[in-house]
Amino acid sequence: SSGINAEYGDEENMDDKEIKDMSYGYRVKKTDIGSSVNVYLQKRHALNNFHLVEVSSFLWLAGWNQKEPALTSKFRVGDQLMSVNGQAVNTVAEALSVMEMTPSGVELLLKRMPLAAEYKMHRQKESEDWGMQIRQNRLVDVIHGGIAWTAGLQPFSAEFSEKACSWAITQVNRLPVSVLCRSTDVIWDKINSGKTDVSITLQPSEFVNILSNSLLEHPHYEDFVARS
Repeated sequence: SSGINAEYGDEENMDDKEIKDMSYGYRVKKTDIGSSVNVYLQKRHALNNFHLVEVSSFLWLAGWNQKEPALTSKFRVGDQLMSVNGQAVNTVAEALSVMEMTPSGVELLLKRMPLAAEYKMHRQKESEDWGMQIRQNRLVDVIHGGIAWTAGLQPFSAEFSEKACSWAITQVNRLPVSVLCRSTDVIWDKINSGKTDVSITLQPSEFVNILSNSLLEHPHYEDFVARS
């Protein structure tokens, strides 16, 4: 784990937002997914099985041991770790210390991807273009008047360190996209797998870069990459 100091953007754009476009006849919903989540684990399942990153005096989850079944489906990349066993933690050292001192169980309080935005989109037929351009795992452009544009998606509307930046796709249909993914085709295959419906979760690309670069420093990073 590494300590990286950076600023992260505010959450003023995270409110629930629904857009109804009568010409297309569908509803697109932007969802605030910054809810609190409690996770209970045995000490042996928690210790040394997470890769945490310090960003702006907060702790963020960049990855976890994919070979540990007890951790399956409980975490998301970009989750903020608020406390361990009721004790607030702001550094990797603090989190590990509390986990090591606990005699048995570990209770983690997380905020679910507070910097993320989720968009649900629908098209009338599979041949209809989603109206967005993607390069690797980045949203780089949105076509004016298209489905993504109607949903409110804008290519550089994310904010990180008080600056506008692009969005990185971290989930498609609520399944994880590897933060190390560099294949545009893989992303499109996931987006089109649902035929006429898709849910895309995005997080600020600068934030995702910090998480992925830190993850690469882990000696067994390949085991810690969330993917589907």
